[in-house]
Amino acid sequence: MIGFDALVLDGASASAVGVTIDVVSAANRILGKPAFDLRFVSPERHVALRGGLTVAAQPLADACAREVVVVPGLGAAQPEEIAERLGGADVAVAAEWLAGVDGRATELAASCTAVFVLAAAGLLDQRRCVTTWWLGADLARVAPAARVVIDEMVVRDGPVWTAGSAFAHIDLMLALMRHLGGAALTDELANRLVADQRTSQASFLIPSHLAARDDAVATLERFVRSRLNEPHTLDSLARLCGLSTRTLARRTRNAVGLSPLQLVQRVRLERSLHLLRTSRMPLEEIAAAVGLADPATLHRLVKKHTGRSPGALRPSAQARAS
Repeated sequence: MIGFDALVLDGASASAVGVTIDVVSAANRILGKPAFDLRFVSPERHVALRGGLTVAAQPLADACAREVVVVPGLGAAQPEEIAERLGGADVAVAAEWLAGVDGRATELAASCTAVFVLAAAGLLDQRRCVTTWWLGADLARVAPAARVVIDEMVVRDGPVWTAGSAFAHIDLMLALMRHLGGAALTDELANRLVADQRTSQASFLIPSHLAARDDAVATLERFVRSRLNEPHTLDSLARLCGLSTRTLARRTRNAVGLSPLQLVQRVRLERSLHLLRTSRMPLEEIAAAVGLADPATLHRLVKKHTGRSPGALRPSAQARAS
């Protein structure tokens, strides 16, 4: 039997806790045996979740980590809230406990703002990791030695697993189940829970929201958006901003977690998805409008970041699916 420890803290996301319970329970039902054992651990015996729900937990002082430790999101949405939670006594206890977990024997996983708890425990240093897309730059400041990405849904680096926003917790749980129980179990879980197995946050990412953190990057984003059908190079973008290529790359990385050319690609993706979902423009015209070489390039970009073909995103396809 594989032990799942859900490390819950005050104010944790009730939806993520519920997903953890549902995925483990569904996996056991599919397998017809108790292959996975779920318990809750926390600094205190009783934890108040976001929304007024409570969970009874085994105190960390009495708990040794088992095969998997999963930390649901903290229930904080803004950097100021996260900073306040990271200063809490319960988070300090949890971070110390996590830092002492043997990574050779235990998989450590966190979603959304709980990734910041892994950072507080020093577990993200020199590792690739992800959090909800609009907090990527904040995570990079909290964990400067981490390699933060913002467009992936679930990232695994050694024994440490991280995932995007609160509802990405199901993607995290499915990824863990695929690792522990195989593809057949995971596919059946996804079917029973009616959950798409998503690989990217990019289709949800709003570049303008992120670029607002830096005036030069915001200017760059607006310029690219107004001239999407034109070619752009790192040199041309740097000249536009009056910066060296190295300085521009550093500022875009700090502001949005992307290189300048990756930012261009994200703006193109956002516009492509909008046109696919709201218009009947031929793929050739959409590709030309957003500066992509041809429909095949558009197809690869959309498929990579949504897991679906451009045709599946058309209004007629969505109507048939419903």
